[in-house]
Amino acid sequence: MSLANPRFEDSYARIFGSDIGMDGRADAFFNAFYDRFLQDDSIAAMFANTDRERQVVMLKKSLFQLVTYYVVGEPNAELDRLAAVHDRIGIDPNAFEVWMQALIETAQEFDSQWDEATQLAWCWALAPGIAYMRLMSQQSQTRRSEQP
Repeated sequence: MSLANPRFEDSYARIFGSDIGMDGRADAFFNAFYDRFLQDDSIAAMFANTDRERQVVMLKKSLFQLVTYYVVGEPNAELDRLAAVHDRIGIDPNAFEVWMQALIETAQEFDSQWDEATQLAWCWALAPGIAYMRLMSQQSQTRRSEQP
């Protein structure tokens, strides 16, 4: 991975290894993230009847797509598909902020060299994709509310 955000790239590598495919180290990270994400009551209610293993796989894919958006600078078909899935299941646009906060807190837990600059680097890298997902959700809600 070659980004114009070396603090993010270095932190990402410390957490997941240098392989973008995310080896076994990712399992502990995503399980910790999922536990943290579900601490929010509204999120826990949305995911009450989901398969945890399947959800962890989806979380991995979601992070990969957000990083891809950052690297490429535009959404791809898979990110569009994820946005459509989130819309179809009725994810509240505010859930993306909870997702981001849980991710940042989990990254901090797993990166032994975490500092404020690293946190900013993660936010800088992932904010475009989060903003895109949130915007797609808000636009879809607006279209539904305008229909007779």
